[in-house]
Amino acid sequence: MNKTIIININGIVFHIEEDAYEILKSYMTEVKRHFAYSPDSDEIVTDIENRLAEMFNERLAEQSKQVIVLADVEEITAQMGKASDFAGNDEDETFEATKLKSSRNLYKDSEDRMIGGVCAGLGHYFNIEAKWVRLITLISTLFTGIGLIPYLILWIVLPTAKTRQEKMSMKGEPINLQNFKKTFDEEAEMSKQDVNSAYNAPYQRIQSNDPIREIFSFIGKLLKLLIKILVALIIVLSGFALFALIIGLLFGLGFVNHTGFEHFPFNTIRPAFRAPIFLSAFLILVIPLLALTLFAVRVLINRRVVSRYGSFAMLILWLTGVGMGVYYGSKTAADFKSEARVEQTSELNIHPTLVLKLNSKIFLTAEDSLKYNIDSGELSGRVIYGDENFADEMRRFDLFIEKSDDGKLSLVKELSGRGRTMEDAIEAAQRVSYRTTQQDSVIQFDKYWSLTGTGLFRAQELDLRLRIPVNTRIIIDHDLDHHLRNLNPWDCRSEGSEHNTPTEWIMTEDGLKCTNEDAERKHEE
Repeated sequence: MNKTIIININGIVFHIEEDAYEILKSYMTEVKRHFAYSPDSDEIVTDIENRLAEMFNERLAEQSKQVIVLADVEEITAQMGKASDFAGNDEDETFEATKLKSSRNLYKDSEDRMIGGVCAGLGHYFNIEAKWVRLITLISTLFTGIGLIPYLILWIVLPTAKTRQEKMSMKGEPINLQNFKKTFDEEAEMSKQDVNSAYNAPYQRIQSNDPIREIFSFIGKLLKLLIKILVALIIVLSGFALFALIIGLLFGLGFVNHTGFEHFPFNTIRPAFRAPIFLSAFLILVIPLLALTLFAVRVLINRRVVSRYGSFAMLILWLTGVGMGVYYGSKTAADFKSEARVEQTSELNIHPTLVLKLNSKIFLTAEDSLKYNIDSGELSGRVIYGDENFADEMRRFDLFIEKSDDGKLSLVKELSGRGRTMEDAIEAAQRVSYRTTQQDSVIQFDKYWSLTGTGLFRAQELDLRLRIPVNTRIIIDHDLDHHLRNLNPWDCRSEGSEHNTPTEWIMTEDGLKCTNEDAERKHEE
């Protein structure tokens, strides 16, 4: 039985047999000795340790075991290569032989970029020169316009190759000691070239005559400017939206004022549910908006503005808001489960000719005075004129004019409502309050109906059915046109007549018939 040792490779704990550990220790000692005189020796050794840890993890997962054995170390170090193998002329041959066998991953190349490094990354991935990818992108953008959108998407989605390991994976190079050393040498050479380029920059700008590079450079600067403007606009608009949501939350929680809850959809929510529903709606809307704002700020300043813990906390808050919304939303929806209809019939005085009018005056009850914050002492029992916005549009009624079967003039109010139970639905329907008045032959219909009691909206509706005896003449004022449902008043108006012209009808055995012969003739034609 071999002795097992616990080791830590770059923060990852492994169980390894003692003989395998000795081989691995000797290997890492040789690597550190070889790179000891390199300026970035610590960084190179860390990259190599990262790669070793990945390869050990992959092997343990593939073979479903917990302990690294000698064979694992020998095979993995053989794949990575030894420092002693670098010397000699066969390095390039070994590199070229293994290069074709390596898989490539798609990254943005930050070292060979004109805008975002997308074209260079695609060139590495498909093993073609970046200038041809740039040329194809430029032509497709200028002549068809389809090249810009994929480029922007890849610019946002693709990660940038930052580490040596990612750069080797981007180029399809095997991740071993030879290529770590090769990459380091290339970076050192590139640093020298950067120094020379900075020294000779004025002369290079004069001698530069690559039109494609100049065009891409201009497009890159223009895109960066447009993106910064767009990001700044997003930040400003998001700031206004966040401020509006905060004011809305204060309103919903009752810190600003207590008015406005009588309007739809706020009057569908029970008072006890309003605070949690407003809070859940606030969290559901504000968290994505805040995340968008923070992302825009990060893009603008190129710096992370919120930690992982902050992002996780925002996710928890958003899920909490969703949970609260689902819970209290389902409770509110349950208040509309059952439906009930209630009929109230009242007899009216019969006249040979009836005039139907709409009463544009609104009578204020004591509850209305509280609702609209009006001093009931000054307006008690009075009627006032209200405009279209004074009452809710949903409180309009529908009027059906029908033939009376018993020879009486009657008005049937059909009240409907919903509730959690049938009893609640009946109670909701009975809270509909509506007035009609008759003075001699004139019947006036109030323009709106109202809710008594708590005033909670439970899908209440009001249908009026005016049942008229046969041979009764009816004059309908134009204000009732939008409330009539079983007849079209325009069928009883002459061609060219004003829209506010009253219509005249007579109740027959077959129903209402227009008395205007010209209108009837036009309708028949």
